[in-house]
Amino acid sequence: MRYIFLTTLLSLSLLEPVSAQKIVVGSCTLKDGGIYTGDLVSGKPTGKGRVQYENGDTYEGAFYKGLRHGEGTFTAADGSRYEGNWTKNERNGRGVFYAVNNNRYEGVWYRNCKEGHGTMYYYNGDKYVGSWKDDRRNGKGTYTYKSGAYYKGEWVDDQKCGKGFFDWSDGSTYNGSWLNNQRSGRGVYTYADGDSYSGDWKKDMQDGRGIYKFRNGDVYEGEYLMGERTGEGTFRFANGDTYVGNFLNGEQSGQGTFHWKGVATYTGEWKNNMMEGRGTYKWKNGDEYQGEWKENRMDGEGTLRFADGSRFKGQFREGKRDGKSVEVRADGTRIDCTYREGLKHGKYVEYDANGNVVKKGEYSNGRVVQ
Repeated sequence: MRYIFLTTLLSLSLLEPVSAQKIVVGSCTLKDGGIYTGDLVSGKPTGKGRVQYENGDTYEGAFYKGLRHGEGTFTAADGSRYEGNWTKNERNGRGVFYAVNNNRYEGVWYRNCKEGHGTMYYYNGDKYVGSWKDDRRNGKGTYTYKSGAYYKGEWVDDQKCGKGFFDWSDGSTYNGSWLNNQRSGRGVYTYADGDSYSGDWKKDMQDGRGIYKFRNGDVYEGEYLMGERTGEGTFRFANGDTYVGNFLNGEQSGQGTFHWKGVATYTGEWKNNMMEGRGTYKWKNGDEYQGEWKENRMDGEGTLRFADGSRFKGQFREGKRDGKSVEVRADGTRIDCTYREGLKHGKYVEYDANGNVVKKGEYSNGRVVQ
């Protein structure tokens, strides 16, 4: 019987290829100090096995010539975990990474980095689906916030950069260019209330030239600076009124012309949306005032010219004649007098068309007293 047994073993050994490598189960210490238990070929981990590292990390899965290679799970001492493909000790191919903060990535890896297409589930409920490179969002992808808002577009190193669309889920949207997570370049922003802006952006603010359309029908077209109408522009009101001129911090300021449809036109200086400084106001009937203004009222030196040919030149205060004045009637006669709060008050002299004095007297609160 013993002879038969030895003969059988010899026969089996002869049937095995010379090049075949025997797989045995055993243990060894790796170069990095980890203790390996599992399949061994020629003394090297090859096949299935498990490693316990000195720092508390563990790996369980496929090995080839002492390296993690194939399918396997790596659990770090801090609790993070990777399940997926390995190539020569590096995460390569498809895999799932569970971070300590409860983020979870499912997708493609290359040389230990997220690279290719993948999905990141963030601990706060946010989600990103798209391209990765060097462990960062790079390329095209969609980031959806827990609130329901989302961004769909291009990314560079985890930041919105390039062309993209953002929906705030409250009715407001932006479609255009981005730089470093901010609206920058050309783009269209639609407000939740129905207003819209199309034009230039810089550092998340309207900056450059653009068109703002209000839901009530008003339209502004012109320059912006740091989110405000600043520079030259045209404001067209839904009722037909228009303003063409300079703006500062969203208000008519500087030189400009305002046309009240069917009523009047003012050309001159503005401040804080009011006529302020020197300017000319023309009424539809042909009357005209040219002079100084303050807070939308005639104030200071000015001249009123009427359609019938008469004119008034003198002082104004808060929209009323106030101070010394000269009034020339259509027939050429003239009166020099003084006003107080819109009424003649004080001494006066009247002249005929040839400049001869014809009358002198005095007014008191608009009434002749002598």
